[in-house]
Amino acid sequence: MKRISILILLLAGVVSFAGAQTFKGHFVNDEYKIQMELNLYADSIPVPGIDDEMCYGYIRGNTNGMWVILKVVSVEKEKAVFRASCDNGSDSQNVELTVAEGGKLVMRQLKDAYIKTVANKKYVKLPKTVEFHK
Repeated sequence: MKRISILILLLAGVVSFAGAQTFKGHFVNDEYKIQMELNLYADSIPVPGIDDEMCYGYIRGNTNGMWVILKVVSVEKEKAVFRASCDNGSDSQNVELTVAEGGKLVMRQLKDAYIKTVANKKYVKLPKTVEFHK
């Protein structure tokens, strides 16, 4: 009986740990052709194109450069805020992620420095909120 209780406690710990990894993984937005690689729990993601440098993630694709996540401001159960910097300019901004239905993440830009996307051969601002899925 004692072994069964220990096994149940271990399984509960694994399930709760898996649920705590909301802000970790590969996410995409098909509409704007953007990918987001995340691990807001540890700076363990290699920065593409830079040897031996790690970060909390990045946003890239059909954007004005790659946005590297250099600092995590806060991580809660269903909301996180991080600081991202563009690799080809001086733009930096705070970005908020919240959990939506079905495990999707909603990215909201918090400042006036916008991540931009390409539309009709021009850079245009992404909407304030953009939804990502795994």
